[in-house]
Amino acid sequence: MSIHLEYSTTAMCRPEHIWKKFEVLDQWAWWNKVISRARWIEGQPWQKGSRFEMELARPKPMKFKPLIIESAPPNKVAWIGKGSGVTGEHWFSFELQPDGTTLMKTWEDFSGLTTLFFGNGTRQGIMKMYQEWFEALKFEAERIAREERARS
Repeated sequence: MSIHLEYSTTAMCRPEHIWKKFEVLDQWAWWNKVISRARWIEGQPWQKGSRFEMELARPKPMKFKPLIIESAPPNKVAWIGKGSGVTGEHWFSFELQPDGTTLMKTWEDFSGLTTLFFGNGTRQGIMKMYQEWFEALKFEAERIAREERARS
């Protein structure tokens, strides 16, 4: 069984501002309460074939070691990770809009035996995780953009 979940929001900044915060993986836990820890363990940061370790704090504690499968900063990155009987292919996209804002999108395709037990509660928990992650990232990126404008 395969499950597809996605979430999007709009940020009042450019993709570069979002990427500036997103790319510093070892600081994710500082601004994102969804993540309790993240660090690179193989390869160069954000290069295809590199691997990192991430510990989720919610929706339930989980540790996994995703592999970067696509990387096109500051606009797109994807990884694949496995844990607790499920494989997740997770994508992030930061698309500049004509009005100067950025459409922030994330989507994930889940597969594996555990997906048979993905009820509404699990799906809602994952969607809440995406929302919390993106709201925190949006807040930080918009702050970076404001500070940049104030200096110029």
